[in-house]
Amino acid sequence: MMGDDRFEYNLRAVRELLVAAYSVDELRALVDYDEELGQLRHEFSPNDAILDLADKTIDYCLRYLILDYLLELVKGERPAQYTRFEGELRRDRGQAAGASMSLTGTG
Repeated sequence: MMGDDRFEYNLRAVRELLVAAYSVDELRALVDYDEELGQLRHEFSPNDAILDLADKTIDYCLRYLILDYLLELVKGERPAQYTRFEGELRRDRGQAAGASMSLTGTG
């Protein structure tokens, strides 16, 4: 599965979404029972806190280009939490480039 390279992710917002949407046991269960994420369970340690699990999940999804998949999964399972963070999760690369150009005075 390929990621969508039109978007730049706000990893802090993705992390905050996972922490707000899931407990430790719920995030472990999400990973355990999902075909795309299943191998990630081998990277989890028994004593990992929710922040550790969120970071490992994000790293795994970036490595395998499935962060869009994860976000869609969270959107389907936890729509209220997803909606709360939706505007912060990603931005169009063109908009991000335009914003940085205007900040530097070149745009």
